[in-house]
Amino acid sequence: MRDQVETAETSRAHSPPRALVVVSATYADGGIQRFNRTFLTACDQLGMTSEVLSLGDSFEASSSWSEPSSTSVRVFNHNKPRFALEAFAKILSGGHDVIVVGHINLLWLVAAATQVKRKPRVILIAHGIEVWTGLTGLRARALRAVDTILCVSRYTRQAIQSQVPQLADERFTIFPNALSESWRSITARSSPDLPPRFILSVTRMDRGDRYKGIPTVLEALAMVEDDSLQYIIAGRGNDVDFIKGVAERLGVAHRVHFVGSVPDSELATLYSQCLAFVLPSAKEGFGIVFLEAMFFGACVIAASEKGAVDVVQHESTGLLVPYGDTAALKTCIDRVGANPILRRKLAEAGRATVIDDGAFTFRSYVGRLGRTLNLAEDASHG
Repeated sequence: MRDQVETAETSRAHSPPRALVVVSATYADGGIQRFNRTFLTACDQLGMTSEVLSLGDSFEASSSWSEPSSTSVRVFNHNKPRFALEAFAKILSGGHDVIVVGHINLLWLVAAATQVKRKPRVILIAHGIEVWTGLTGLRARALRAVDTILCVSRYTRQAIQSQVPQLADERFTIFPNALSESWRSITARSSPDLPPRFILSVTRMDRGDRYKGIPTVLEALAMVEDDSLQYIIAGRGNDVDFIKGVAERLGVAHRVHFVGSVPDSELATLYSQCLAFVLPSAKEGFGIVFLEAMFFGACVIAASEKGAVDVVQHESTGLLVPYGDTAALKTCIDRVGANPILRRKLAEAGRATVIDDGAFTFRSYVGRLGRTLNLAEDASHG
């Protein structure tokens, strides 16, 4: 009997690591969901087998992404009781080497991991605003059961540590996002239908997202002397009418174009032809949209806040302005508009971070995850 147990343990030690990944959603077109897809693809590159339980996804949504062969995804269509029962059963089975919790709201599941004889490693992914406040009581206690917290930015790590100072530094790993590999297959095309000179924002426009800074961009646009400069806003939300009202009051409505949600192929064209990509947001956990803009050669202007400062380096890979500072934003728009050499320099430096061995490439992301999990990239994936 002892020999059988030892044989089973030896076999398991040489089998691919198994991960249970519990997430809020995987298939939807949002920042966290894109992060989850990139994460699972990286796990596949590292030779891991991932069993994913996705609380918010529906079966219909699952056709929007083809997961790697090493990954299985079960969706629960917001059925929290069924999701919880399945997650607890999987954790208590003890069949996984690592449990990855994809959102702080699912952290209560780690209570089951403490009951497993062979306790798996527990990893929490901390994206941004969801962990900047509210880490008290049960959440703070649950955090103490987490072995590693992957923070997408330095600010996110600082925000957690300020609330739960008992957590040792070695539990934190700065783990920035990467440009999704799917963008590399998209070719930006020239479009004569676009204005010859325009700035661009791509963002969700819900009432709770006014911190993205779109009204500030409109105010800066109204101050720019070149009234031929246009402004394209891609995205949708329940606050569009309010933003249109701001444009009307500022007298720039005729220069502002709301194009709604557009496919990635059209976004690539917008990024490639804009004078600058402008999103002076106050609360970006990381800012994957900046990487997308950089990849297609856009000069980026952002706010010097939160996770954005880890992505955009002032006067190097883009320009940073204080949040809400309309005059500073207007100055930056004027600078890149009047100086093509500066615009090209910033755009080229930004793009270098998302190609080849740049810090925000998928290749670098896989390397970071491999070091975190003590795994080398699976040679079979190249």
